[in-house]
Amino acid sequence: MLMKAKKVFVGSMSALSIAALVAGCGTANNATGGNTAGNQATGGSKNITLGMINWSEDVAATYLWQDILKSKGYNVTVKSFSDPGPMYTGLADNSLNVYMDTWLPITHKQYIDKFGSQLTKISKWYTGKTEEGFVVPDYVYKSGIKTISDLQSHASEFNGQIVGIEAGAGETGLAQQALKTYGITNMKLVTSSTAAMLSQLKADYQQKKPVVVTLWSPHWAFTKYKLDYLSDPKKAFGTAGWIQSEANSQWAKSNPTVMGWLKNFKMTPQQLGTLEEDMNNASSQAAGVKQWIAANQSLVNSWTK
Repeated sequence: MLMKAKKVFVGSMSALSIAALVAGCGTANNATGGNTAGNQATGGSKNITLGMINWSEDVAATYLWQDILKSKGYNVTVKSFSDPGPMYTGLADNSLNVYMDTWLPITHKQYIDKFGSQLTKISKWYTGKTEEGFVVPDYVYKSGIKTISDLQSHASEFNGQIVGIEAGAGETGLAQQALKTYGITNMKLVTSSTAAMLSQLKADYQQKKPVVVTLWSPHWAFTKYKLDYLSDPKKAFGTAGWIQSEANSQWAKSNPTVMGWLKNFKMTPQQLGTLEEDMNNASSQAAGVKQWIAANQSLVNSWTK
């Protein structure tokens, strides 16, 4: 499907836990100050700033590369954002150098259209296809609620609510349009945060209560729970898409070594899924990354050869 406009984060931790982790990793919530100083003739700057939005695959890929680059002697800062707009603005003005999680052809198209001339595409690193839409537990799907259109006649079972994510997320816009496309007049999309959505999904799933959420693939929730997308024959959420990484064009020209490594970076759905799982289950996300790297060292070595 078209692209996601996703989400926030790799585990079912609270927003407070996320903030604490991000702070512990030396992140900031606003992009200020560039990293172009100290460029070397061949390798580039030893200071790298990664932009990140708290979506599960973005958190996984960003912290993975923070660890890899630190092991190569780089000073890596992660700056976390709740909305794509400021993040892409920072990437365009080079206060951020790299962003791992651009969803195309739809979700982030507006930002690529606006800032694309100042950005350089690195690679399509995720080898699977992306999907997003309205998702229900398998027990709801098997009860006969299988399409988006079915929501109109079953609204009361969900208390008239679809549990959404951030108001500024691309997927939120697609979800609002989907309700119009299918004429769903008695359901309201409730926006809050990805963490809140996942918390509600977990609570309702454990009690086998009806719930419908906005969700996307790849996401670890599909491994943890038995979930189904509601059929979208009118393609309100689009068609299959991809994830690619982007760099500030000025930075990319000055940093060929890291650019080369990032171009080599590829992950299958299985590899990304195990990384997210390790990060969710370990004592910390950083510990989960190290655990995954240790188990996949030859793969990681192939990216930085």
